[in-house]
Amino acid sequence: MTLRHAEDLLDTLKRKRLSLDELHERARLSGLDWSRDQVELFLLCAPGVERDESGTFHVGASRPEEALETAIIDAVRSFAGKPIQAAQVRARLPADFVTTNEQILAIARRAAGLDVFGPNLIRIAP
Repeated sequence: MTLRHAEDLLDTLKRKRLSLDELHERARLSGLDWSRDQVELFLLCAPGVERDESGTFHVGASRPEEALETAIIDAVRSFAGKPIQAAQVRARLPADFVTTNEQILAIARRAAGLDVFGPNLIRIAP
């Protein structure tokens, strides 16, 4: 498994819960020649990955701000590379997040993959 394969699987699990069969199929389609058991072993050893009682896997937030950080990154990506202000990001966040523009900027400054520049504009890091 390459780093790209691992990141793709873990990023997917941050967004939604998937069964082992679905994850194995995704890995296979991405070019990974691993057995179902090998994918399961990787998932069981990967930090932050949890399996619930129904057998689906997901990545649990290890710190309270992690879910918000993921949502901010997704919102910034939705603007397709265009630099945006924190208020625009906040408008695209799911309704269960209550935050401020200042908190969005602070998280964006710390987040890998985001760049804050100019008059508090946020973009995907080059």
